[in-house]
Amino acid sequence: MTQRTLVIGGGLAGLLAARRHQRAGRQVVLLEAGRSVGGAIAATTVADVALNAGAEAYSTGSGAVDALVTELGLAGRVQSPREGLGSRVVSDAGAHRAPGASLLGIPSRPLAADARAVLGWPGALRASLERFLPSGYGARPGATVAEVVRDRLGPKVLERLVAPVVGGVHSADPATLEFAAASPQLTTGLAEHGSLTAAVKRLRGGSTASAGTRVHSLSPTMAALPEALAAQILADGGVLRTGVEAASTAHSNSDSDSDSSWTVRTTGDETLQADHLVLACPPDTARGLLLEAVPEIAAAIPQAPSAAVRLVALVLDAPALDAFASGTGALVAPGTTGIRAKALTHASAKWEHVQRLAREALPSAESPHVVRLSYGRPGEELPERGSLVDLALTDASRILGVEVGREHLLDACVIDWDRAMRQSLPGHRAALDALGGLLETLPPARTLELVGSWRAGTGIDAIVRADAASPA
Repeated sequence: MTQRTLVIGGGLAGLLAARRHQRAGRQVVLLEAGRSVGGAIAATTVADVALNAGAEAYSTGSGAVDALVTELGLAGRVQSPREGLGSRVVSDAGAHRAPGASLLGIPSRPLAADARAVLGWPGALRASLERFLPSGYGARPGATVAEVVRDRLGPKVLERLVAPVVGGVHSADPATLEFAAASPQLTTGLAEHGSLTAAVKRLRGGSTASAGTRVHSLSPTMAALPEALAAQILADGGVLRTGVEAASTAHSNSDSDSDSSWTVRTTGDETLQADHLVLACPPDTARGLLLEAVPEIAAAIPQAPSAAVRLVALVLDAPALDAFASGTGALVAPGTTGIRAKALTHASAKWEHVQRLAREALPSAESPHVVRLSYGRPGEELPERGSLVDLALTDASRILGVEVGREHLLDACVIDWDRAMRQSLPGHRAALDALGGLLETLPPARTLELVGSWRAGTGIDAIVRADAASPA
């Protein structure tokens, strides 16, 4: 008899899990509480220009997402960043080109000219001494990013390079983000190579390109990825239901995998049965759903609080931006005077297809540009929506070094992501290891799967790699 898998959550992790179970010969039903699948990979339209409302790109380091994209027939839509621009880091020390050959903001060559420009000679010299430290120095289990980086590389690397990356990319505070969870690669590399700078050099393979250029996107937007996954699932007989929220789960008392069954009740008082259950939802939601069915597993799910992020997409008619003077965008150090934004992407500079789409959609504009800014670090109050566009114009002017105002604005859109970005607190990696052990040993759990960025790590590439490593 064909087995049935029920997937709760229609973000990327849920779609991938549904596809994997479907390929294993199971009937698949996916429930998504929202109005559409894709999670934080979504699109919107501003001034008739199709734009990313969430994730705008994916890392190419492992090749996993490129392989998936090709398999889905999307290879013709792959877009690379414009060459030669690079990105910037902005702090009270000024705006500087982001050092090449870095990971998590950690440079492999602290004494190189691009790193010295940001750190100054004292900061660069302090960082260069890191390779002489014992590999275990500052890297105790559960240590935060701030503890590891400050102890090993010094405060300047933390404040001017790492904190902008952690805040802008991970929406986290380096003082509370666990280092091992933020970068398992660097954690392993430190143990293997004896220093972080050596680990970065080995992991980057000698490349001097900035981390922001080792990405791809899809045209017209990244939403093409979840759309293709959903279409494939439907074509193969799967069921995708949006606007359906799970309220509780129950598991049969049998210890036998073959007799295992799950019951899911929705908020609409509908009851669904399945042989396998995949929870592709935030950790707090998963914990609540499993509290009565499998309390041991529910208790083992680590706390991973969310950080609210508020994005502002600006479509501007600003010929002064044609020179792309600030490259593809910038990450901003916390506390930088006069700037509230934590990151800015000059999308029409970074992506030629975005510039082309803007010109096609706005033929009457002299020089259309798309700029996206993000707000919201842990502990910070989000700016008010009503005044946010004016704040974004002010911040963009300071970051880009070009004055842009209401006279240049064609349209704007404010986008909120309340639960997309998860914070890996100290102890997160150990908690995940313990949870994994339970999922392997408890009989009821052999038909249960927990997926999502809180387990896989931040970013599309991490989620795709985690799915590829998961058993069918």
